[in-house]
Amino acid sequence: MEKTTVRLCLECGKPLKKAKRSDSKFCDDECRNDYFNKLKNAESNEIGKIQNILKSNRRILKELLGKNPEVIIDKAVLLKLGFNFNYHTHHVISKTRSNEFIFSFNYGYHAMDNSQYKIVKSFK
Repeated sequence: MEKTTVRLCLECGKPLKKAKRSDSKFCDDECRNDYFNKLKNAESNEIGKIQNILKSNRRILKELLGKNPEVIIDKAVLLKLGFNFNYHTHHVISKTRSNEFIFSFNYGYHAMDNSQYKIVKSFK
């Protein structure tokens, strides 16, 4: 005698009774949609948190720069304002000075000596 394995719905955990296909994973369309919507929402929430950090970093750099072409700011000031150095959108190596500028969208910074940072707007 062969043992029949009872498969369970990935969403609700109920046994799959009337599976239309041998590889069915959900008991109905509602469970399938709920399952994939939860996955999509979890990913969107994670990406949304990162986007919020990037936007906050950009806003901080923009406010500190104001109308100036560049400013020098202490690291302590950036940290006090909530700047998160772990997140950025891209980096650029300047052609003239061979310095690396790290950007949050169109505002960037370059680490200088003595825990100071030069803040600039995009080179383009």
